[in-house]
Amino acid sequence: MIYLGKSRAIIWNFNIFYISLQKYLKAMSKIFGFYANDVDRTWYQSSNIKYSECIDNDNDLKTLKVVFNNATQYEYKKVDVRDYLLFRDAASQGKALNEYIKPKGYEYEKLENADLATLDGELTFRMEDGIFVFYENGKLTMKDNKDNVICEREVKLTPEAFDTVCAALEAVGKQLYTEGKDFEENNEEKPF
Repeated sequence: MIYLGKSRAIIWNFNIFYISLQKYLKAMSKIFGFYANDVDRTWYQSSNIKYSECIDNDNDLKTLKVVFNNATQYEYKKVDVRDYLLFRDAASQGKALNEYIKPKGYEYEKLENADLATLDGELTFRMEDGIFVFYENGKLTMKDNKDNVICEREVKLTPEAFDTVCAALEAVGKQLYTEGKDFEENNEEKPF
């Protein structure tokens, strides 16, 4: 055995750790994920699977929706939480689907094809710290990119006033996803 000295041995160990870490991170296919409103949503960089959504039921059995890169999507019912987590956190979701989900015999259903452009747009929006702005039934609600409420007001708005609120947020550099309905017919707006 060759003695390298303490400093060289430390550098050698660090290099081995760094190379292992790089291999691990390269193997990870999860791009972005978040949990809100009892749904765990995850986007992947995978040769087969683009996105998954796991609905957190009141027990350990979950409902898992998987969207493939060709827009095909399936919903698996009564999935054990451990199997879902093994699938979500695997280096390859395709292999994990075939190892942890399909062979367990979970009831499944093929759904209508997903809109991949919408999923891609939402991923970009969520990764860039966008804000959701909703107006419905006299309530203006703003949520961050992980669906946390950052502002909620009872206010009467016209479509023009709603557009002004959105323009102000965009002026300070925020990317918006907006949805407005049930606007007031008159022009009497309540300041907020």
